[in-house]
Amino acid sequence: MNRDATDSRFLRAGVWLMALAAAGFMVADLVTRPPAAWLSMMPVYCLAAFAMLHSIAFLGTRRALWFLALGLILAFVAEYLGTNFGAIFGSHWFARVRDLRVQVGAMLPGRVPLTVVLGWYGQLYLAFVVAVFLVQSQPRDVSSFAATPLAAGLLMALWQLAAGPMAVERGMMGFANNGFYHGVPLSSFVGWFATAMFITLFFIAVEPAAADAGRFRAPSGRVAPLVFALFGASLLYPALMCFRFGLTGAAWLGVAVLLLFTLSMAIRGRRPAPDLQPAVQT
Repeated sequence: MNRDATDSRFLRAGVWLMALAAAGFMVADLVTRPPAAWLSMMPVYCLAAFAMLHSIAFLGTRRALWFLALGLILAFVAEYLGTNFGAIFGSHWFARVRDLRVQVGAMLPGRVPLTVVLGWYGQLYLAFVVAVFLVQSQPRDVSSFAATPLAAGLLMALWQLAAGPMAVERGMMGFANNGFYHGVPLSSFVGWFATAMFITLFFIAVEPAAADAGRFRAPSGRVAPLVFALFGASLLYPALMCFRFGLTGAAWLGVAVLLLFTLSMAIRGRRPAPDLQPAVQT
């Protein structure tokens, strides 16, 4: 039994509420023409709240706080370097969405919006949990354990295939030198992959038992399918937005990534590792 995880009706209710809210605001943003500025930010806030509550239930409070700290601090450092020095992602800047009459959130030092850092944290948590499941990570299995950061980084980079062009089209992100892919340079995808991989690697170095696929068979694993569903929704949402903006190539790539993710999850779900044991406190 995963004794370090927290299991309560109140916590489970919060996890479900935030999952439904995130999905609901994605749908609301899709059907609103033109979208209200605050509405486009709500999926980010709800997803970050979901990640916090779900990580407490799934990983335990200590590991949830570690992931929160690393996911926010390291993501902010990466975005600060990218925004102000052109490092990691290539020179880019963040701005308000087009409706400048509506305030869209607080700005952190270095012209980095709070929503960007929260978006990193929420999406990276989804990618981390999905990666642990797909590679069936176990601390005692060096190959699967080492593959977890690589898988998380790849999932984040693939998500950006539709999310990046959507952000550029909305005026929420831009680059000093437009890239070949709907204004997004190749360095941006490399940056997303490398940053996500580094944060995940740092986290499992501090908390190795967090990358244990046995958790999916523990009682706390009952909330894991919500992560899978939300990650799929986070792939579909920007793809559909790209269709709306006429970014057909990015939209179809987003759909292809969603289909690949669905197929991978279906295959892994039918072929679980037979020797996995529920995670225990370490």
